[in-house]
Amino acid sequence: MKEPYIPSEHSLKGLKGAPSEWVKRFIPKLPKGGRVLDLACGCGRNTRLLASCGFEVVGADIDERCRPYIEAIPGAVFVQADFEGSPWPFEPKSFDAVLVSFYLERRLYQNLFEVLKEDGFLIYETFMLPYPGFDGNRAKNPDFVLKPLELIDVYRDQMEILAYGQELGEKGDCFQQFLAQKSLRS
Repeated sequence: MKEPYIPSEHSLKGLKGAPSEWVKRFIPKLPKGGRVLDLACGCGRNTRLLASCGFEVVGADIDERCRPYIEAIPGAVFVQADFEGSPWPFEPKSFDAVLVSFYLERRLYQNLFEVLKEDGFLIYETFMLPYPGFDGNRAKNPDFVLKPLELIDVYRDQMEILAYGQELGEKGDCFQQFLAQKSLRS
């Protein structure tokens, strides 16, 4: 008997997890019916939200075990990809928006920009280095947490920064949140 796919513990959090409040806040800015990439989607907490709002969503993740969860969402397709060890799988200017939630691979910054259509949006949120004197983050490895203002520094010359936030979460984690739009001048 074939073993059923069981996603990783981290990915499973997305099955019961609520969609990101940061993403919810900016859905009205996205073009109606647009094509959205949910990078490192896990089991689809944000994919589900975006598809329910009428977007065509591509949920992409390294974990093939997430496929049945994403493909069960009307309006969503799954792409299995290793973003850290394989070539970038998406064509330039193929998405109206890109969402990255709790994943960081700095080598992808330019790919995220290039995959956006003109006037496309980048919505990003993940852990950041703790505030000075505070050490509450579950994410301790500096390779996986943003520096203060890092996303602004990376994209300020290519995109219009529309919203930015740094906050201390209720479990003691520090987060950085970012929304930018690809400028027609880029």
